[in-house]
Amino acid sequence: GKYTVQVASFADEQEAKNRAAELKAKGGWQAFYLPATVNGKPWFRVMVGLFQNYKSAQDFRAQFMKDTNTSSAIVQKIVQ
Repeated sequence: GKYTVQVASFADEQEAKNRAAELKAKGGWQAFYLPATVNGKPWFRVMVGLFQNYKSAQDFRAQFMKDTNTSSAIVQKIVQ
């Protein structure tokens, strides 16, 4: 996949790990987390899904937000 949907971000790695596990268990989503550095500090971004194109990631994002009552989620391009 070239795109994923970021659904949460935490300063604490354990919180990110817990959220990803919860998404897998409750929704059966392909959830994982990745470390990132934001303003020189470590953050852990919770991602859901791997998509071949922006459109399919965007479609998933809209449905995910509706299904989970999530107020914010962003499509991310995978650069690695």
